[in-house]
Amino acid sequence: MPAKYRKVVNLMTLAHLISDDLPTLTSSDTGVQGLALMEKHKVSHLSLVDEGEYKALISEADLFQLEEPEQVLSTFEFGHFRPVVYAYLHPYEAMSRAIQQDISIVPVIDAEHKYLGAIDRSDLLEYIVRHSGIEQAGGILSLSVKRSDYSLSEIARICENNDITIINVQLHAQTDSDLITVTLKTNSKELQALVASFERYEYTVSEVFGDLLNTEGIANRYHLLMNYINM
Repeated sequence: MPAKYRKVVNLMTLAHLISDDLPTLTSSDTGVQGLALMEKHKVSHLSLVDEGEYKALISEADLFQLEEPEQVLSTFEFGHFRPVVYAYLHPYEAMSRAIQQDISIVPVIDAEHKYLGAIDRSDLLEYIVRHSGIEQAGGILSLSVKRSDYSLSEIARICENNDITIINVQLHAQTDSDLITVTLKTNSKELQALVASFERYEYTVSEVFGDLLNTEGIANRYHLLMNYINM
């Protein structure tokens, strides 16, 4: 099989992020026990698992609403909420699920639907921060671009021509227009030349977080020099 068609094995799949510390609930546990476990582990959700089968994701709010929380969970119906992700997916997929469904942990199953465990949302966030380049030193620059004009290759070329490397790219679609915001994390805080290059290529630079030339200071020094020459 040609090299370009070989399957790439991702060593950092969700299976590697499953927490060894997160407990599960069983139908024989009580609501009181569930609340105590959630408080102990600083989460607001826990998986309900019986004999290795994932039944539901139970929330703190669910347990607080029980009229008799001292009763076992099998007395109640929790099977309506079962968010889950497959272990072979990328952590970004799990974070997307956590945000969309506002859950503090993400249950994980394998290809045969066997429950493997859960990932704490805070661990997912830490993974994304560490692997997105956000922690690295550098500047941030945002461009406002029409969808039809967006070209990452051109943006990267402009950065490379200024000896600047893009560490991370984020896209945000503006709902009320055909514009998208392209936010670049770069390896350099010295962005004045890069800003000038983008403007020369008719890009709209909407935000810059880095070092720009102090044009007011330059103007003041220019006037001082001219006054000295005219003396």
